[in-house]
Amino acid sequence: MGAARVNFPMALVNGTEPDPVVLVTSGMDGDEYAGCEAALRLIDALDPATLAGRVMICPILDPLSFEAQHSQNPLDGLFLKHVFPGDLEGKPTQRLAYFIYQNFVLPADAWIDLHAGETSEEVIPFVWTTQGEDAQVSEQNRILLGYAGAGLGLLHPPGVWEVAPAALAASTALLVSQAGRRHHIDEEAVNFHLEVIRNVLAGMDMLAAAEAPAPAPASALYLDHEAILAEHTGLWYAHVKAGETVSAGQVLGEVYALDGSRVLQSVQSTVDGVVLAIQGGLATRPRLRLALIAHRRQVGEGPTPDLAS
Repeated sequence: MGAARVNFPMALVNGTEPDPVVLVTSGMDGDEYAGCEAALRLIDALDPATLAGRVMICPILDPLSFEAQHSQNPLDGLFLKHVFPGDLEGKPTQRLAYFIYQNFVLPADAWIDLHAGETSEEVIPFVWTTQGEDAQVSEQNRILLGYAGAGLGLLHPPGVWEVAPAALAASTALLVSQAGRRHHIDEEAVNFHLEVIRNVLAGMDMLAAAEAPAPAPASALYLDHEAILAEHTGLWYAHVKAGETVSAGQVLGEVYALDGSRVLQSVQSTVDGVVLAIQGGLATRPRLRLALIAHRRQVGEGPTPDLAS
């Protein structure tokens, strides 16, 4: 990274066979701690003597943003997640992405990336992956999603996030596990990430029978998501919780004027679906995401979710 040098933590767990190779990463956003903690615990939990294949674990992908307690690299203000596959001659974050892509993503058969929701959002844990023009990788992605057994899974087109087409270009299957909130380490989120990883490793026949979890139930699968945005600066009061099933036209909450005197926006769902995340803070501004709703459920994929707390 030029004149700036960073310590890049990673662990390689070599099992009894050279393949398959699974990459587990966290800390792509330096302020998402539950994934980092899960990855660190995974390093201690895997036993090379009973592991078939290899697992590469990078618990803090962007050490400088982690040190800054932010999602942006302080050297150049870039977000690591937005610059894959990177550029060897680019800015520091682009060079870091290039290093990660060349040394870890390209050699991997499957990539499990751990993330969290926004600090002010109430979120439910879920997993997601993408579909693209490469039919083989797209099918591998669907298989990983099925292995995860996370309760709720999303399929996206590849353009939703710069990491996704980079993984497709590398012919590396990709699964993203999303749980918890930024700046928090809660046990539920950490355990969710670990369960997803164990389920995937078991599905890929990488764990000994005694260590493999019970077969994971099928996830309810949704093909799209809808972000509901605020139109005004004001006070936000939600009427629904994360995990609730909602219908198109249902009122999700209201935005009030700052003095509380009148309603500026009655916020309605535009789709039938499940609330993945709902804004939990009081303050809102134009284009702030108030809710994220999974919709277009694929019939026959898993039970109807009942995820509201």
